[in-house]
Amino acid sequence: MKVLLYFVLLYLGSSVVLCESRDELVERLLQETTELRKETMELRQENIKVWEKIKQLEVGKDMTQHKSKRLLDSMIPQPKNKAAFSASLTKHMLNVGNYQAIIFDNVFTNDGNMYSPYTGVFTAPTNGTYFFISTVMSHSGQYLETEICLNGNSLVLMYSLDNSSEQGTNSVVLALKEGDRVWVRHHGTRGSNVYGGHWSSFSGFQITG
Repeated sequence: MKVLLYFVLLYLGSSVVLCESRDELVERLLQETTELRKETMELRQENIKVWEKIKQLEVGKDMTQHKSKRLLDSMIPQPKNKAAFSASLTKHMLNVGNYQAIIFDNVFTNDGNMYSPYTGVFTAPTNGTYFFISTVMSHSGQYLETEICLNGNSLVLMYSLDNSSEQGTNSVVLALKEGDRVWVRHHGTRGSNVYGGHWSSFSGFQITG
């Protein structure tokens, strides 16, 4: 009987030990799983931060390349289209008033669009050196004086008088500032009729600037 009791107690003791070991194992596995999940979340967060830094670096690289290109472009002289124009008078201008502008309405060339066929005025787009030439034709047997002017100030004159129609021509090279205005106009009271039909013209172009 004592021997039987001994084995019963031994069996029960082993069962308790085994149960306790199983519970501890489950608890440890649960704890390790929790820790693994936590570490996984931390790794994901770190991964997101790394990708954000990579994107920032890529954006910064693009911006640096863009700035470098702009800096390079600013250091390299860029070719600029210089202003140039040429226009003629289509119809006769009769009874022209004193110092009235002669409007050459038929435009052949107007690079930069700085000549106005509505006012006859060329406006300098930038500081620089410019060349201008004008030919004005008078009617048969009539004299006519015209001039090229800068901002309303007379520069060079054209004169024509003959038994038949006659042309007067003159030219000038000017150092202009941006916004300066050049045009051809009647000179005082010297005649009043300008011959059209493309016999009268006004042209100019930018040399430097």
